[in-house]
Amino acid sequence: MNLTFGAIGAGRVGVSFVKSFGAAGLRCAGVYGGAYADVKAKTLGVPFVTPVEMAQRADVIFICVPDRAIGEAADVLAAEIARSGFDVRGKFAYHVSGSAQVSVLAPLAALGIETGSLHPLQSFAAPRDSLANIGMAVDGTPKAQELAQDLAQLVGAVPFNVPAEERAAYHAAACFCSNYAVTVVALAQKLLARWAASEEEAFKLLLPLFNGTAHNLQNAKTAGQALTGPITRGDAVTVKAHLAALPQEFLPAYCVLGRETVKLAAACGSITPSAAAEMMDLLTEATK
Repeated sequence: MNLTFGAIGAGRVGVSFVKSFGAAGLRCAGVYGGAYADVKAKTLGVPFVTPVEMAQRADVIFICVPDRAIGEAADVLAAEIARSGFDVRGKFAYHVSGSAQVSVLAPLAALGIETGSLHPLQSFAAPRDSLANIGMAVDGTPKAQELAQDLAQLVGAVPFNVPAEERAAYHAAACFCSNYAVTVVALAQKLLARWAASEEEAFKLLLPLFNGTAHNLQNAKTAGQALTGPITRGDAVTVKAHLAALPQEFLPAYCVLGRETVKLAAACGSITPSAAAEMMDLLTEATK
């Protein structure tokens, strides 16, 4: 693929895109935007450029800034392009947000740029050298979607389309898998700390369990196949004991998650309808 690309924003996602697409054979025309972007550009071995230079040199521009700043980044870039009089028709611009609409790039679309979104379905605690095997949610103009599919496949990612009206629901799915999983571990950490030396020690003790669950998920075809525990066994006695022993502050979360686990176990056929009904009654009554 004979294209050049640039990145607005040199944070964790921006750096990951520069590394990954560069390794895939695309030439980076430059980066700008964000704290120490010039230093990061030098570290990456790519040019630090102005907005106009970005528009002139890059066929594809990735806008890798926080959601709240996407509109401003698009406005600034569009204004600089308009002042320069440079023809950008036929170029492409993508934001990398999971929830933002493509319409936030309207100032660029008005100049003839094909606009879209290319969101990596991954958490970025630090920059990544590769985006291989990561899902990438695609949206945008027909031409932008077509190129986004090719770009995702170029770096070994798995593209899939999420239309504009469903972006918020898609992003909520990502939050369930990533953000809320961390919250659940934090709840377990807080509870386990009663018997460990500290919350830090409790966290270390929980990590092998969490990693074991992640391993089970990696070897399953669907999440439900990795489900273990008392609910999937129909063990109402143990669930009753949990409800009786838990501090009040943990009950609402336990019961909400428990009811969803009952539904999952029932859907997977690991418990009978009568066992599922008994569990549901227990978990509903506990928070009344």
